[in-house]
Amino acid sequence: MASNDEEMIEYVYIPDEGVYGTIVRYGAFTSLIEYFDGGIGYTIEVPNDEYITVDEIGVGYIDEEEDDF
Repeated sequence: MASNDEEMIEYVYIPDEGVYGTIVRYGAFTSLIEYFDGGIGYTIEVPNDEYITVDEIGVGYIDEEEDDF
């Protein structure tokens, strides 16, 4: 369990940019998000309804029932 001194990192996906990032600062209507694209770091303010919180980061999978071989 994390102590109060440890900072929790929350990952998000920004569909408009097509990138994953981390929340630097929460806001009432917008949050400050940091992400990297092409080796360049960006810190942008994004409306809270324009990003998706990522619950689990993992490798994609193939749904074999949906694939037509």
